[in-house]
Amino acid sequence: MDDAVTPNPTTIDLLRHGQVVTPHLFCAPSHEPLGNEGWKQLTRATQHGQWDVVVTSPSRRCHDFARMLAKRLGCPFWVDVRFGEMDFGDWVGKTSTELWEESPDLMQQLWQQPRRFIAPHGEAMETFIARVHEAWAELTTQYAGQRVLLLTHAGVIRVVLAKALDILYQKSLAFEVGYAQITRIRVYPDGVSSVVGHGLVQG
Repeated sequence: MDDAVTPNPTTIDLLRHGQVVTPHLFCAPSHEPLGNEGWKQLTRATQHGQWDVVVTSPSRRCHDFARMLAKRLGCPFWVDVRFGEMDFGDWVGKTSTELWEESPDLMQQLWQQPRRFIAPHGEAMETFIARVHEAWAELTTQYAGQRVLLLTHAGVIRVVLAKALDILYQKSLAFEVGYAQITRIRVYPDGVSSVVGHGLVQG
């Protein structure tokens, strides 16, 4: 009997963007660019990587570098708005210090009861999680068996981690997701996910 051919797993590296121009923002606006240090951080994190496709959030702090990297690698480049950071509404562009002073109860809810959280004029956490799950399911199907780099945000990475580890989203808040750090996940043909590494830094 011929040996059965086992399909390759899909390897997805979730890379958080680097440091932005304006320091200490709780959530930067989508048009906020990377600072010089942010470009250096992402360059170090990707200098030895080999990917078949680069997927990115539309935010400038992700998109600008992802487009350049895909061009360097000569691989397809795809923007998916569903991998954008959660819309924090009126909180966008403010610092954590400002928010703790202005809205301590809401800030506390974000960390203690995140699934119930909605920022003023922002996106509900449940809506955010649902769109990331939808995008993730399509990504793993569309690029099955390939090596994918997804340049995105800390919140998105935590949603994916919680799903891959089958834990509550609140538990994912215990994971530190630093600038330009990589979380590697393998998704097997039967749908099982394995977190291969978290907080990986090169260079």
